[in-house]
Amino acid sequence: MDYNKWKIYETKQIREIIRRVAPTAKTILYGSQARNEARSDSDIDLLILLDGEKMTLKDEESITLPLYELELKTGVSISPIVTLKKLWENRPFPPPFYINVTNEGVVL
Repeated sequence: MDYNKWKIYETKQIREIIRRVAPTAKTILYGSQARNEARSDSDIDLLILLDGEKMTLKDEESITLPLYELELKTGVSISPIVTLKKLWENRPFPPPFYINVTNEGVVL
């Protein structure tokens, strides 16, 4: 399977996992994959935004553990950051990470 087909397969698998465990979550791909600058050894950077007032460790693990299983299956490193939508969207001032994701991120 060539690299571009692999990326499409991987993205589809990620979307399916997140929809299964957190159907209302917003998932944003950022970093080299989003900028189309990825190499075969690049990781997949994800920001996963959850609805709700608070997030528990169980909420986070329900997303990160299946992604880790996909990482083991494919050999491609997946780097998820899981947070609440309200914390992400309601910032008094945007830090550089927020600006980066906002500028280059691709919603999956």
